[in-house]
Amino acid sequence: MAVAHLASRAGCARIVTAAMVGLALLHADRASAQSVEFSVSGTSTVRGWTCTVTGSAQVTTGSSSDSSPPVRGLDDGVQTAMLTVPVGEFECPDDTMREHLLDALRPDEYPEITFLLEGYRPSGQGAVTTGALTILAATHEVSFPLFMTPSGSGVQIEGEVALDMTDYGVEPPVVMLGLMRVRPRIRIQFSGVIAP
Repeated sequence: MAVAHLASRAGCARIVTAAMVGLALLHADRASAQSVEFSVSGTSTVRGWTCTVTGSAQVTTGSSSDSSPPVRGLDDGVQTAMLTVPVGEFECPDDTMREHLLDALRPDEYPEITFLLEGYRPSGQGAVTTGALTILAATHEVSFPLFMTPSGSGVQIEGEVALDMTDYGVEPPVVMLGLMRVRPRIRIQFSGVIAP
């Protein structure tokens, strides 16, 4: 029965596809996925606030067809990189603040915030990166400096980006009958170790 299955055209196509994927993975330059710590902070008419979450970075090192330049600690360059934040796992100083954050970010509909690297150029202690940041259903291009420091067999990365949450369709929370309003400007910071 296995011989008959292999002889079928569909079976052969699946085997060829699986073999190609396997070879691509074997010959692709090193890929890594590691934990990255994120914090989102802002202010309101009453106080400042910060919420944190552990997300991930998936990085494939090596030159792309565009000959990705090397950056500090990643001498082979970077083919692809994606940062992912699991929205439902945010931790805030208190349950009420967390509830307001999750109401604004709607994790049941939009479980992740993502940043997909589109390009970079080496600069000083790291790189200036450009990519697509997706929050809720909105995606916008953002650029920010990424600081990189060799750390053991990997690279410590640190970065931050400031944005207006209303640009992404996020409604800033208003509580206590309007006495406390969260300001729309926020700062996202992240750090972690990438081990190619």
